[in-house]
Amino acid sequence: MSQAVDPRLAYAQGPAPAVTTAAPSEPEPQPSPSPNPSPTPPSPQPPVWGGNPDVGVSSSFLRGRADDCDTTSRLIRGTRGAAEDADSDLAKAAPGWAFAGSLADMQSRWELLLTFVTGRLDTAAQNFRDSADAYDRTEIATASQFAGPHTPHSFR
Repeated sequence: MSQAVDPRLAYAQGPAPAVTTAAPSEPEPQPSPSPNPSPTPPSPQPPVWGGNPDVGVSSSFLRGRADDCDTTSRLIRGTRGAAEDADSDLAKAAPGWAFAGSLADMQSRWELLLTFVTGRLDTAAQNFRDSADAYDRTEIATASQFAGPHTPHSFR
């Protein structure tokens, strides 16, 4: 807890007045050690330079992410029909209401959003595939540099 401060001295310039406290009448108890303190394990050391990498990439992993993007894009495109059905049902249920005129605007905004999101997903899928192809080419080129006369033809 903080100690009380004299408001007249709170903004005073110069050294603060010394605060004296009365000595405790009894000594404070010392904490007793636990019967069997458990040792703390040392923190793990960072990997040495040239050690095993902490991230692994494979072309199959990249192609899997491309497939995930395609699946998500296809699912999002599937909401287009449901949104159009909801739009027409709502317009029929609310004849004469002022908001019914804004349904076309909301529908066009939804279409723009779907186009944007699915376009980004399609681009990401293609980028994953391009990266997987480049990864495979690099792996083959690197392996062929180490190929000897008895290495299968695919790496020479």
